[in-house]
Amino acid sequence: MCIDLRFYSGSMMSSNDARWPHNGFEPLFGYVSDFIHLNINLGTPAACKAYHDIWMKRYSSAMATWSELDTAVWGMRCRQSLKLSFSATFFALSADAVGQSKIKAGEFYLAYYAMLHAMWAVLYLHPDQTLANVTSVTHSKMANLYHSEFASGRSRIIVEDVKALAEDLRFLREYYSYRMPLNSPFEAIPELSVSYSRLGGFVKQSIQLANLQSHIVRKVGERAGKAGAVITSADREAFREAFFAINGKRHELRDLDLLDDADKEARTEALTHGVDLLPLSLGYEHMFDNFMTWEGDPPDQEILQRVRSLVGNALL
Repeated sequence: MCIDLRFYSGSMMSSNDARWPHNGFEPLFGYVSDFIHLNINLGTPAACKAYHDIWMKRYSSAMATWSELDTAVWGMRCRQSLKLSFSATFFALSADAVGQSKIKAGEFYLAYYAMLHAMWAVLYLHPDQTLANVTSVTHSKMANLYHSEFASGRSRIIVEDVKALAEDLRFLREYYSYRMPLNSPFEAIPELSVSYSRLGGFVKQSIQLANLQSHIVRKVGERAGKAGAVITSADREAFREAFFAINGKRHELRDLDLLDDADKEARTEALTHGVDLLPLSLGYEHMFDNFMTWEGDPPDQEILQRVRSLVGNALL
């Protein structure tokens, strides 16, 4: 099996505007980004504007209650959404690389988590999801929420059957993890191969959707005077806890709170200089510089360059 790494998915719909499909969401924001796959999925500039207006209202309603601390934490949620966009792409490419070595258990494991991280990148920016909800969401709830909000109904912005994709990839991962076959049985089940091949397109659409949501967050924040926040001394500990919930992992047996050095630096910058609500496309270059570039165990450089290129092409 092979993921379609052209990262294209979506059915072309017609519009009479000669600029289509490059003038759907793009004119609605003051920063350069590419939303071509989302434009195609919705079909017309008017449909894109309608989607934009609905989510502007939803974010405006949520943001009306935000404190300075809430704004700062949401800045970190935008950063995490971008990080998940990178990791989803890395997992998808790694799944393809492992698959070429015929190591199916590793291939399907990586493919499954590529899908999860792509969905999570979007859900981190859902205005109705608390930090506790989004950091501890179960796999099944993630797929159900993503499907209900973005991939269902007549005018859905994601055309992929998300529930079917999630279930197929979960099945493949669990089959090889818990019932390791002596031989591959999938040649007789082409539907599973087809589902798996759609992963690349789904990842790119999800990255564009996360970027879109982050631009709406920024736009609402600018209008509400909440495009950034300084962390007060009274909020520093609460911010540290929220930052760790987003980026860190607790190991109880070793009494270890593990946090990457790049994340520690980002936390220090936030505590020192404050936090902006930064759309994914604007944070791309900084994440580019930090994603798997610090000392340690760097990945294959060819894959890393492809990750950077594919994420950049999805955003810009």
